[in-house]
Amino acid sequence: MSDLQVALITLGALIIAGVVVYNWMQERKMRRNITDEFLVPQKDVLAEDFYIDADAYVDKALEDVPNKAKVLEKLNEITPEPVMAVSEPDYAELNELADEALPDQAHKIVGLPPTEPIITHTEPADVEKTLRAPTAVDVGALQEATSPLPADVHAQVDLTAFLYATKNIAAHAISSMASTIASDMGVPMMMHGCDENGRWHPIEPSASDAMYKQIACSIQLADRGGPISKHVLNKFQFAVENMGLELGAHVEWQGAGDAMQRAIELDKFCMEVDQLISVHLVENEVPIHGTKFRGLAESSGLTLLDDGKFHCFVEHNTDVLSYTLSSADAQPFTSDGLRSNVIKGAVFQIEIPKVTNSEQAFNQVIVVAKKMAASLNAQLVDDNKKPLTDLQIEKIRQQLKVIHATMVARGIMPGSPSSARLFN
Repeated sequence: MSDLQVALITLGALIIAGVVVYNWMQERKMRRNITDEFLVPQKDVLAEDFYIDADAYVDKALEDVPNKAKVLEKLNEITPEPVMAVSEPDYAELNELADEALPDQAHKIVGLPPTEPIITHTEPADVEKTLRAPTAVDVGALQEATSPLPADVHAQVDLTAFLYATKNIAAHAISSMASTIASDMGVPMMMHGCDENGRWHPIEPSASDAMYKQIACSIQLADRGGPISKHVLNKFQFAVENMGLELGAHVEWQGAGDAMQRAIELDKFCMEVDQLISVHLVENEVPIHGTKFRGLAESSGLTLLDDGKFHCFVEHNTDVLSYTLSSADAQPFTSDGLRSNVIKGAVFQIEIPKVTNSEQAFNQVIVVAKKMAASLNAQLVDDNKKPLTDLQIEKIRQQLKVIHATMVARGIMPGSPSSARLFN
């Protein structure tokens, strides 16, 4: 080996050693800086209990409402203790209070921190999404109609036009025109006629020879599928104006502002409050026998229907659903299947906007679910299969109060016919 080779090898070894030493010194310096600059948190926010002061939230949202005391009194009618029956509130009074509060107060509703994944959107969405403040709309003009809206029509859910003619309009003439318009648009349209006594009547396809002094044409602005399309909206507005020309009637549109913008804002509101509560009942070490499961469900007031789910309705009203109990594997329950098989789990679900009193319905679900879990040696878990604790249950109750208050402030009452249409 020549002297040159020895020198090169030695030089290479020194360079490698120098790089190793340099890297070691840099790493040591970085660790020292991180140690010096690191601040130990005074408390672990993830380990501490979470709590929302719903009462303070509602107070702030409605602090300037003239009849705040009446609104709060209605909101506080939700019974905190679990009960097995749900009574309906006075929709007329609540809507009146909400309408008075809305124009100046809807924009004051603030957001809510992300909740436990036990409450999820009914449509595919980010379950961790923070509830945003409902978009305020100018509904003052909506309430200034020259004649009250028909009971089936809602000022915020529907776009409505009144037709005034110099002489009474025959119902069958309107019905024929409405059928043509609805067929062209591809979406349903509501038609109502106002008689001489000021009472509104739906105008059906098989309309009689009734005569009306005023006609109301309405179309829904949004639903779970999203806002009405601009194309359909334009068709509706053009058709109504054309109908007015044919009948020699004056057309007066209800509501201020652009109708398409109102539809978009309504859709945003729907996404904020359209949420689903899910409580899962899963087998523990002992299989859940279908016969015993069905017996416990029926003894708790649930009824198995043709859709393969157990349904619990509001007492004395089989048209108003409180919650459902379905199979965890999405397979429908059947009488024969429950008689001969075991099930791995089931899920209780509440569609919040469709329930008159969601907190009361939730309390009822917890009572029934705990009773069934104890009898079946099963356990209650959330959507992430984690045990459902009392702390989680209280978090859900707090959020239910906020969602309820948000819908009241918007003037759309949970569980009302208008809400059922909107979240269909």
